Amino acid sequence: MQQYILILVLISCHQKKYEMVLTNDELVHAMVEMYTINAALDINDPSLKDSMSSVYFKKVAELTGHSPELVKNDFDNLILMPDSLLMIQGRALDTLRFLQDKSTTTSPISIGLQ
Repeated sequence: MQQYILILVLISCHQKKYEMVLTNDELVHAMVEMYTINAALDINDPSLKDSMSSVYFKKVAELTGHSPELVKNDFDNLILMPDSLLMIQGRALDTLRFLQDKSTTTSPISIGLQ
């Protein structure tokens, strides 16, 4: 019986390590760009979004300096790591909120009239 418990413990402790090429900061940057591109295109049709994914990844690749395949591969690996995904998404959303707050709190352009 103890052997089975030991085997179960060893199996449950063994977690697959996924190879990530992008750093956490680069992943956050890529995710922010992905959200921004998606919002800019304002596409609500899921089938159209799916066909546009290659365009997204090409644009994010240009902005991050990595190949579209590498970015997509790291995003796919990130999905398999829920804790890391939540952390990266949280940082990306915090960045977007900061940018949104910054854009709404900047003073309007003054043309000299009061």
